Amino acid sequence: PCRGPASNEPGGESPSYRATMNTSNNTMGAHINALFTPRPPPEFKPQYQAQVGKKRGLPYTGLSAFLSTLETSEEYQEINSKFQPIEQRKERRVRIAEERHERAKTVAEANLLEWNPSGYAFESDAYKSLFVGRLSFLTDEAKLRREMEQYGAVKSVKLAHTEDGKPKGYGFIEFEHERDMKTAYKHADGRKIDGKRILVDVERGRTVKDWKPRRLGGGLGSSRKDRPKKTKMEKAEIKKQTAAAARADKLRAARHASQAQAQESRGDDRGRGGGDDRRGGGGDDRSRGYDDRSRGAPQGQQQSRGGYDDRDRGGQSRGYDDR
Repeated sequence: PCRGPASNEPGGESPSYRATMNTSNNTMGAHINALFTPRPPPEFKPQYQAQVGKKRGLPYTGLSAFLSTLETSEEYQEINSKFQPIEQRKERRVRIAEERHERAKTVAEANLLEWNPSGYAFESDAYKSLFVGRLSFLTDEAKLRREMEQYGAVKSVKLAHTEDGKPKGYGFIEFEHERDMKTAYKHADGRKIDGKRILVDVERGRTVKDWKPRRLGGGLGSSRKDRPKKTKMEKAEIKKQTAAAARADKLRAARHASQAQAQESRGDDRGRGGGDDRRGGGGDDRSRGYDDRSRGAPQGQQQSRGGYDDRDRGGQSRGYDDR
């Protein structure tokens, strides 16, 4: 223990120091004093005098007594053949997709055997009719007729609907004349009606041999065809090529812009030099006695650098007539 100032008492502590320590112990409290209280000494135990002998081993035996309880090779193969591993989530999705695809394929094959458009009695002429797809659900027959009458006289307009009366988004238009149908086929494709671009095609069900609609596995679209999926490496390579092409385009545009700026600066310098000063060798090359357009051409037959005059564009010098 810490001792206080030296004194003449046997303990070596003065009465004042002892009184101060007692006061501090009383003010700190019992829970603080318990932290500094030493632990009691361990209890003394005499040494164990008994002689410890060798332990007796357990009666271990071989496995021959249990061979009759094990399964044979035939039983193992039978049990292993009946074992079914737990199906993972990804495998379950693939299985369901394959089953759905097989069911749809079976239904399409059954409907294809019954589908025969030539067996129906149609009032419209197939060679005067157009198929119009990707229509807005807000478009009605009157609106479609007004839009198509710009290409010629329309005989009839029919839109497809479901059993409960909802529009399917496509229909058929019959014109009075075949030439009007051809005009609409050329110019109406991609036109906007009620905010949607329509698709126009001829009626192929009665005009094309062995034609199958899309619901039976045919059609011209490619969205339902099986496409090989790209791997991560292929996607990364495509992304890298796209980024390289974008950087090349950007550098090419910057180079063209710098060339155009340089040409403008040279033109400004030429204009500040005095324009056409034939006495002092100004900025016009014709003062030197020649013209760029007449290089290598006899007098009276001056041509432009390209070999033709811009005024002849679209004429006989190009080989075609814009008219």
